[in-house]
Amino acid sequence: YSPKLLTRLDLCGNNISTDGCRELAKVLQGVDATLKYLVLRNNKIDDGGVDILVDALQNNTSLTTFDLWGNDSISDQGRIMLLKLVNDISCISATLHSNHTLT
Repeated sequence: YSPKLLTRLDLCGNNISTDGCRELAKVLQGVDATLKYLVLRNNKIDDGGVDILVDALQNNTSLTTFDLWGNDSISDQGRIMLLKLVNDISCISATLHSNHTLT
């Protein structure tokens, strides 16, 4: 299910964990996804939640801002999953040709 008019969603400080990430994944995946701005600051998202969100975002073309600041349970492994989502880090050439921007 993807709400047609939903473009911004701010869920800061809502104690979202892995279960919540499963539900959010439904909004993020699919060709009908319209969400452009998703803020999940200061929740309880860990590497398991990141894995679910990264999987849901593999084919998402609408999301431009994704903020996970303050989710202290995300380890370096989770950060690497996120980095691989936005940039193909298999080689320098592939990274340069990725169509995503990190800010």
